[in-house]
Amino acid sequence: MIELKGIAWDHPRGYEPLIATTKAFKKTNPKVNIQWDVRSLKEFGDTPIEDLIDKYDFITIDHPYMGQADKNGLLLKLETCIPSEELQILKADVLGKCYDIYNYNSCFYATPIDAAALVASYRKDLLKNTGLNLPKNRDELKAFYKKLPSQFSVAWALCPTDIWCTFLSLCAQNYGKDFIQNKHINTQVGVEALDDIKFHATHSHPESLNWNPIQILYKMGNEDEIIYSPYLFGYTNYSRKNYTKNIVHFTNSPVGRQQNVSTIMGGVGLAVSALCKHPSIAANFVMYAASAAIQKGVFTLNGGQPASKIAWENAENNVLCNNFFKDTKLTIENAYIRPQHPGWNQFQEQGADIIHEGILKNISSEIIMKDLNEFYKSI
Repeated sequence: MIELKGIAWDHPRGYEPLIATTKAFKKTNPKVNIQWDVRSLKEFGDTPIEDLIDKYDFITIDHPYMGQADKNGLLLKLETCIPSEELQILKADVLGKCYDIYNYNSCFYATPIDAAALVASYRKDLLKNTGLNLPKNRDELKAFYKKLPSQFSVAWALCPTDIWCTFLSLCAQNYGKDFIQNKHINTQVGVEALDDIKFHATHSHPESLNWNPIQILYKMGNEDEIIYSPYLFGYTNYSRKNYTKNIVHFTNSPVGRQQNVSTIMGGVGLAVSALCKHPSIAANFVMYAASAAIQKGVFTLNGGQPASKIAWENAENNVLCNNFFKDTKLTIENAYIRPQHPGWNQFQEQGADIIHEGILKNISSEIIMKDLNEFYKSI
């Protein structure tokens, strides 16, 4: 028997589809055992890959790690084990840039198994009774607050990890995808985005600065207070019947001045450790997990949020998830891609704390941006 081990992230969307995919893989590969451990969502975004490659053959990974992985030789270069024709088939099926984000320095380091970006969530049943329309742009969002009945609230995911993603999204929506140049965030663009966040924080649920998307979606699905959240990472789980008490619907987030830029790209890639003792078999599995047939069927049916375009456009999957895929596809296709250079993840983790603390203490946006860019230079 060949024993392999992987690390997923600790949410049903993160591990259940991989466990189901592993069972399907074993039917045609009976001598391969794959065991999965989990880590928190914060650890998924922040833990260095260096801490994982000794223990795990498979690593679920956030795409900004590509530069660090490439620099330090941490991950298997999949093109050394997978024929180029198969990689081209995969690339042709993947949604938006979900393939390209795992390609760094002409090396392909992870197969896209999960697609995500900041989207909007809402309670369709509650909204219908108010007579309000969903905001399509940021000006309409500001007007939405004034019209909202007092028993309802709007929630933002503004814990440190998510305030960072929202900040970058607003910057990209205002200025376009090139607001970061030479390890410097355009100060004027950043100040404007921070001022916007401060405004929205004063008009949203008071717990917003503590919440991540999972906490908001759970509350939206089980209680009747939060009617809308304009920027959070979508989870198909909450759009499925009986996952929570009520179904949460999803749609594209409000747009800014740059209407061809949506929000920040998230998602998950499945990588193989450079220290894996069975690289060919491991590479076969990560391709299998990303294949259209698995993504459309086993992966999605078991709580997954696929990266396959075929899976997103599949009618049965949209019925299952109340049009989650159809209604947010445009966001994924126009998503902003974060930098991937070595050191970005260190900047991302601590930069998020700088912004979050600055907002909590009501520090001026100019000072927050000064501190942020000075720290960026020091990386």
